[in-house]
Amino acid sequence: MIQYLERVKTATLNFLSTHPRITGWSVFLGIFFLTSYLSYTEYQIRLSNEREAVKAKLYELENSVLFSIRNGISAAKTLAFFAQNFDVTQNFDSIGRQILESNPNVDVIQYLDSGTIVSVYPLKGNESVIGYKVAEDPTRKEEVLEAFLRRDIYFSGPFTLRQGGVGIVGRYPIFEKSGELKGFSAVIIYLQTLIKNTGLAGQDNGLMAIRFSKQDKATGQWINFLLEEPGDKPYTGFSDFVMIPEGNWQLTVQLKESRALSGLVPSLLLRYLTAVIFGLITWNFSRIPNLLKKKVEEQSRDLKLINERFELASKATSDFIWDWDMEKNKTFRSPSFYENFGYGPHDSQDNNDFWESIIHPEDLAEVRANLNQALSGMDSYWEKEFRVRKKNGTYNFIQDKGFIIRNSNGKAIRMIGASQDVTARKMSELEIIQTNAKLSSANQELKAFAALASHDMREPLRMISSFMDLLQKRYGDKLDEKALQYIHFATDGAKRLTQMINDLLEYSKAGFDLEKLEEIEVGEIIQEVLELKSDIVRNTGAQLTFQGLPKIKALRIPLKILFQNLIGNSLKYINPNLPPEIKVYGEEFGEFWKFTVQDNGIGIEADYLEEIFGILKRLHPKEKYPGTGMGLATCRKIVTQFGGEIWAESELGIGTQLIFTIKKL
Repeated sequence: MIQYLERVKTATLNFLSTHPRITGWSVFLGIFFLTSYLSYTEYQIRLSNEREAVKAKLYELENSVLFSIRNGISAAKTLAFFAQNFDVTQNFDSIGRQILESNPNVDVIQYLDSGTIVSVYPLKGNESVIGYKVAEDPTRKEEVLEAFLRRDIYFSGPFTLRQGGVGIVGRYPIFEKSGELKGFSAVIIYLQTLIKNTGLAGQDNGLMAIRFSKQDKATGQWINFLLEEPGDKPYTGFSDFVMIPEGNWQLTVQLKESRALSGLVPSLLLRYLTAVIFGLITWNFSRIPNLLKKKVEEQSRDLKLINERFELASKATSDFIWDWDMEKNKTFRSPSFYENFGYGPHDSQDNNDFWESIIHPEDLAEVRANLNQALSGMDSYWEKEFRVRKKNGTYNFIQDKGFIIRNSNGKAIRMIGASQDVTARKMSELEIIQTNAKLSSANQELKAFAALASHDMREPLRMISSFMDLLQKRYGDKLDEKALQYIHFATDGAKRLTQMINDLLEYSKAGFDLEKLEEIEVGEIIQEVLELKSDIVRNTGAQLTFQGLPKIKALRIPLKILFQNLIGNSLKYINPNLPPEIKVYGEEFGEFWKFTVQDNGIGIEADYLEEIFGILKRLHPKEKYPGTGMGLATCRKIVTQFGGEIWAESELGIGTQLIFTIKKL
């Protein structure tokens, strides 16, 4: 039996752990139904408490009303006793005073001879009722008859009294010894006195409604004699009533609104929330074993996949992985090492001594010192580039990287790393160095050639210009206008060709020598450019403004040529209808400095915004705007050497922005 129970227990736990959603729902529903039952029980208890509170209030009010009524009964029967044995009319004030003093809840006492009031105490304020024939009043006749038929006291009202006010009147019939009616003893209890002495006004903090009512025989409706609270909302709470036969009154107490359910809402919500929380907790805990199982399976698959990837990656790359156990002096090397370097597993002997034996003798001391320094310190990574001998005796360059594992004392006990054959890269670097050397030599030769060629080309141009000037001076008065025009064309062409040669020479000299980098205030460069172009600025009346010009690291001469050409461009292509305005401003632009030279000149058509940076490119005739078309080409070459870009944004008739970037150095 015990084994059977154990199997059932195990099967149940397995089912719950493999079905966490069902487990969570089961716990939630169990707690939900339990809390619902507890809430229902509490609701019934609350309803019972409300009923008991109403009944207790009703019992309290009933006793208070009966006490006041019994005061009236006592007073009426006392007067009746005196009336049967004495003539009470002769000394009624004294008798009435004594009776009222003994019964403080009674306000007025009367004696009726047959059905007519003949005596009243206190008389003051009640004079109007003396001689009042109650038995003959159709509104009071039935009440008098009811007392006669009962042969006992009967209270009527509350109603409006003849002498004023509202009250209840109790009439007790007095009979002769012969059985004939002699008269009535009557007591009056004002309604306000009754309410005050009995608590019918209510002292329940407004939780209960009290009704003191009597049924109208004509209509059958119950008339409430107490003041009701205004409002259209009906009372919905528990109610109870009791009949007071002395006046056929119904005393009712009702709870205005039951709070059994509304008072239960917070605890009900808390219980349901508890059910939800416990359901979620159970669901979460019951799924943990299954999740752990799946996690272990996933990690096993991932580990297997990693191993497969490691093996495939080792085969697919020239890199080889190694694992050096320093405590055992054992080294694992991936198969790619043996394939790339030609050694076999028996050659390496799986220790670090083999590795040192194949390092190039010129590199061994440096590698050993560098490695020992990393191992003896607290570094976690080690990296070194050196040469290693292959099986065939040749040497390859490798880049060796390793991660150092240390024990709790900081001692290196293991290092895992990878080695990459970088021979091809090293060879490429050597080729690049050699090529750069050749290019540098070629550039020097080209610069020298350009300088020599420009000198040789300018010499005949100077001769042409000189002889044209002599020709014009000596024979100018003998030549016609056409001949003078030819001389002008020849001189002007020589000058423009000389300028073009100078610009080409300047373009060829634009270089980028990192050794000459310096910190430069861009604002100072702008001032130097303006000094060179002070005549043009003065003649054109141009207004130049600068903003945000930083201090940068650059080459002074190329930077000066750059701004000289850009500002010169803005001064050249001014709008004749507007006063020239040129703005130069700079800003940071990520890894670059960004500069803008903005003018309000004639502008450039969108189709030519890229063409203007070409060599010897001109958009206007030389007669209108002189120049060789080399300025912006030189700017682009300088900006490119600074690692940046240059471009133009323009709108015809509005102006142009020449924008360039310089890489931060």
